[in-house]
Amino acid sequence: MLVSRRLDDQTYEAIVSEAEARLPWLCPVWTDHNAHDPGITVLELMAWYKELQQYHMDQITPAIRRKLLELAGLRLRPERAAVCTLAVPDDAPGRLAGTRLAGPQALPFELLEPIPARRPRLERVLAELDGQRADITELCTGGMPFQPFAFGGQESSLVLGLSQPPEGRIRLWFQVEQPSGAPRNPKDDATPPPRTLAWELLGAEEVQPLEDETWALSWSGSVTLPLPADWPAGEGGLYWLRLRQTQPGCEEQVRLSGLFTGRYLAAQQESRARRYTFAVPPSQDQQVLVASAQAQRAELAVFLRTPAGWEQISDYQPLPGEDGLRLMVNANRAAQDGEENLLVVALDPLYTQDLLFDGTGLPGQQVSLNLGGQTALTEHLHLLCQTVGEDGDARPTPWHPVEDLSACGPRDRVFVYDPQRETLTFGDGNHGAVPAPGFGSILVTELILSSCNGGNIPAGASLTFWDGTPAHNDAASGGRERETPAEGRGRLLAQLGGTAKCLSAEDYAQCARQTPGLRVAGAKALPGFDPHWGQGRRSAAVTVAVLPAGEGRRPVADRRFLQAVERQLERCRPICIRTAVVSVRYAPFTLSVQLLAGAGAEESAIRQAVEAAFAPRQEAIGNPVRRDDCIILLQRCPGVLQVRRLELHGMDQNSYETAAGDLQIPQDAIGSLERMEIQMLRP
Repeated sequence: MLVSRRLDDQTYEAIVSEAEARLPWLCPVWTDHNAHDPGITVLELMAWYKELQQYHMDQITPAIRRKLLELAGLRLRPERAAVCTLAVPDDAPGRLAGTRLAGPQALPFELLEPIPARRPRLERVLAELDGQRADITELCTGGMPFQPFAFGGQESSLVLGLSQPPEGRIRLWFQVEQPSGAPRNPKDDATPPPRTLAWELLGAEEVQPLEDETWALSWSGSVTLPLPADWPAGEGGLYWLRLRQTQPGCEEQVRLSGLFTGRYLAAQQESRARRYTFAVPPSQDQQVLVASAQAQRAELAVFLRTPAGWEQISDYQPLPGEDGLRLMVNANRAAQDGEENLLVVALDPLYTQDLLFDGTGLPGQQVSLNLGGQTALTEHLHLLCQTVGEDGDARPTPWHPVEDLSACGPRDRVFVYDPQRETLTFGDGNHGAVPAPGFGSILVTELILSSCNGGNIPAGASLTFWDGTPAHNDAASGGRERETPAEGRGRLLAQLGGTAKCLSAEDYAQCARQTPGLRVAGAKALPGFDPHWGQGRRSAAVTVAVLPAGEGRRPVADRRFLQAVERQLERCRPICIRTAVVSVRYAPFTLSVQLLAGAGAEESAIRQAVEAAFAPRQEAIGNPVRRDDCIILLQRCPGVLQVRRLELHGMDQNSYETAAGDLQIPQDAIGSLERMEIQMLRP
């Protein structure tokens, strides 16, 4: 174990006393060691400075903490803006991405995606079962949860009727209600979705989603489908989609509380500068489209990358339109290496003077941003600075932010952003380059501000477009401040509580419960147990019995679920251990009880309490059904005065009764109450 050394281990008095004790040996002719002596005054001054240096040497600064966390493999999370979904009226006009909205307390919001002018309406939603259809349109818009694939307890499908087909693709928003119990682990690319869905365009063909943010309706999000050009209208002049669940999986049934076509994402942010890059061929009249509302009202700065480097040009013509801002640019001298060679910077006219700075050419230059108490999103903070190249000429060059300048070289074009002081700090020529001096040599090409966690507003808060059009919003969530070193340290300690390699039995069980993309209600590791050997034991084998977070009395893992856990254990097991994954079994048993009950005892309530106690859960895997636990459970029921008799009986050959009256079950099984006989005696 490493023991940290205390560097600040001397007081001022101790330093002075030690120095004076050495004077007779260092300078025997110096005999006056009193306070009036000028030499003693200098000695006391040095002692004060030494004590000050010791104090600073013994402190761990936030920068050092960040470096230590990076050495441990953890990077602090950046700040992030809150995001919400908007519902706009059917007759509202189309909007470009970047259109601004005003929120409560003057919080600015911006559309993250365009709202098309031609939008289909979801006119009807039908539940289809055995060829019969029932209209459930009100369920999809009323906010009441329902199971779309289990009407009447049988498998069904959803049929959606649209007023008109959009051009090329359609996007549907699904509001998914999360079930109680174990949450779903974050997904990865190796694990398939928990269920298989099939999309069919009635009158056309089956289609595959272009994008599925819901991960097969596991959480709320949008599904984007491609549409053919010749999709015919059907019954009632509507365009019909059918959604079927071909494989339900072993986890929860899908629960929806809303299904919409007009849902769009907005973020609590304000763009003061935006950069748009293009790769264009050499042309006298090259046309590019900036599909952003922010660019239409902005002051523009256009840069072309030639073989010599970036340079600002004025030979362009802006052409505003409904689809955005089109630019006619003379790109004859554009570099042709396959990389981006055209940069369009859109600056907010209200803040242009706060986005352009003069370069002093001095080391460690600082510039102050006027942010009004908001936070700049680091991932959207970029500069274009005049930089002296190897040929000695100064040209505009992109610069990007870093956490610390100490690890940067003399030619690294970087800067540090301080959110507390709202400043940008450049290098000194040794650690980070120095911008070239000159008027307006530092240009902020991208600056997006946000209130971060202050932008997390509740659902229904009024959001209004600049023209007064209202928009209903869901709760804005996800906004957060930049993670501090103390918060990162806590997250690192939590990660260290997990394991990347399994050693103990609990490591295997924990690893199985953390399988990406699954809802695991329970997992138990069985060292030495190999299912391929029956009840035999092998010292180099570990079997994990898993319980999915499914519905019903006896959830059982399917093959997809087991294979996902097997892949997880394969990554974490030692090379000398063989692992296997099995679904938990259920050991049925009967419970016979005779009770002395008072006036308040009800058989239905007693039966319900006992059945709830034997619901499948993590703690029940492999544990015997204990007679004493059952007696205590019954005695806690209202009106039960005494348990006169209680017997447990297994219903298969894998369970047996012990001398104490307990029911011993297999180690990979869960006791399942099959039948309960209650005899109630009244006093």
